Amino acid sequence: MSLDHSKIRDITFSYEKIVIGSSLEALLYCYYNSVPFVYANLDCPNRFSYFEWNVDLSEFGLGNKSRIISTSGVSKKIGTSKDHLWEKLYFDLSLAGLNPLADKVASIRVEGKTLKAFTHKARMAKISFGKVVVFNPDNVAGLPPPVKIPKKKYKVYDWMNVRLGTQHKYDWIEDMSHFVNCILFYPSDRIDGKKKDRKDLVAISYLSESELEDYEYSDVNARFKVIHLMKEAGIRGPRNGRDPNNKKIQKYRGIKIETSHREIELLEMPVYESTDTIEFNNDSYDDIMSKNKLCESYVARTIQ
Repeated sequence: MSLDHSKIRDITFSYEKIVIGSSLEALLYCYYNSVPFVYANLDCPNRFSYFEWNVDLSEFGLGNKSRIISTSGVSKKIGTSKDHLWEKLYFDLSLAGLNPLADKVASIRVEGKTLKAFTHKARMAKISFGKVVVFNPDNVAGLPPPVKIPKKKYKVYDWMNVRLGTQHKYDWIEDMSHFVNCILFYPSDRIDGKKKDRKDLVAISYLSESELEDYEYSDVNARFKVIHLMKEAGIRGPRNGRDPNNKKIQKYRGIKIETSHREIELLEMPVYESTDTIEFNNDSYDDIMSKNKLCESYVARTIQ
């Protein structure tokens, strides 16, 4: 039987401190300080955001296994993907009761010492607080005016399916241009068994607001540039017989790529000044981990 949302009453919570945001930094802050969090936008690091290989993650019950990735230049040593820690923190915080509204929130409004979280079903949760700590102001109304609004710059992910040219030695191809600044290859999710030798790719660009609307920087032209850079690196399609004029020469088919979808991420948020009740936190994960290195987390004790 379906639930009649019209009969669900609005709910009320009360916390001394609460966090707005769901980034890795926000979850680390909540983990160390035993603070609940709410969010209007899920902010999980993508699969290509890596820790430095020497970062110690043992306190979270995770290893940081380093690996070498092959590039068109020198090889790089990287650690584990940040989304592994994010998923662990999200699960642990939820298990400890510090994720009260989960993914139900569509927008947030701050009014005095009350946070109003509006759900996708047009219901509202009221949260009274002593202080709110904001990591991500996106989709949050009622904040003080920003003291600085930076010029908008975006990180753009163009995901592409490789049809011909899936097998090669590269994990990463870099370019000096801001348009298709680098190409990251990963084992294709489209192929059963996720064969590691069959790779799809994502092209990353750094574009201004005007460039986003310019066809010159579209996903179509990103595809053309990706093919060009792959050819320069010596990547080619599968074998296609021998040259009829010289049987010693192996022929190959050309690279074939299809655009899948584009994701856009705003790189720099407006800058706000903290007040008595609203704290804006811009610490990096390094800062948060180093400040709380010797802290015995309530969340860790609860999970144990």
